[in-house]
Amino acid sequence: MAPLKLLAVAAALTIAIGLCSCDPNAKAYTKRIDIAIDVQNISEGFVQVEFSTSREAFYLIGIQPAKEHIDPQKIAKTFMLLALDSAYLDYLKWRNGQLTNLTPFVADFSSHSLQYGTTNRTFCFLQPDTDYWIFAFGVNPESNKPFGQLFLETITTKHASTLSMDFQYRVRGEWDYVYPKDTAGKIISDIPWVGMTIDSVELRQNGCRVPGEFFVREFKHIYDAQEYDKAFYGVIAHQNNGDANGTTTTCFEPGHTYYSAFALLDGPITFPPAENKYDIYRFTWHGPETDLNFTHEDCTHGAW
Repeated sequence: MAPLKLLAVAAALTIAIGLCSCDPNAKAYTKRIDIAIDVQNISEGFVQVEFSTSREAFYLIGIQPAKEHIDPQKIAKTFMLLALDSAYLDYLKWRNGQLTNLTPFVADFSSHSLQYGTTNRTFCFLQPDTDYWIFAFGVNPESNKPFGQLFLETITTKHASTLSMDFQYRVRGEWDYVYPKDTAGKIISDIPWVGMTIDSVELRQNGCRVPGEFFVREFKHIYDAQEYDKAFYGVIAHQNNGDANGTTTTCFEPGHTYYSAFALLDGPITFPPAENKYDIYRFTWHGPETDLNFTHEDCTHGAW
């Protein structure tokens, strides 16, 4: 009877192998994929890129400073594994925060960290006049392992920014609204900026000589720490009730004076910042009936 048992086992293995080879997902995760990296705009502190694939698949994208005497293509497997490890560590940190906040539904790694289909991405917090590698490669979302080849482009950021951004600002009741505009007065929706509002009482307590010094320090920290969640795009509205879904902790109080600052996020933040790249406004909140409008001409230039 032993030969019959061996035949049965062999038949079972043959069926199992056949089932695996017919799994469409198994083929999809190992099938060749081409990823186009289309660099559309390079500035001093950011680069805008479009990624597109030859077929639908999950893939990882990223950017990192180029290293001398290293050719990523010669160590492609190691490069891709290191990039995946870094992305997964970032995901675990994000997931831990979501679970700590008792978020009911938390996305898995592939949904949160991988791309699928055509993707437009702005990589910001870059350093001027610096070489960077922009990369992409396919990822099996079941095993979280790379497949296929490494696609890579090398870019060099500009020596200095040539962009301008003015911030029109409105305070209406508990809400404030920020409108980033170009020199022609049109809304800019695809270039990163940063903003913050603070009570003058708190501002005076932190020891800065002038408001401008405080905001530059805070914005510089955001830039150096590469806090992507604090980079804004286009028109933004906040309800200043102390919560605003976690976007601000400011709570307007009647009779208090506030300072709101906004800056173009294109290159390291310096003091004093270039005049055509930031605005700082001072106002007193008088309650729900407050309705104020500010333009670049109202900028305090960082003074009290």
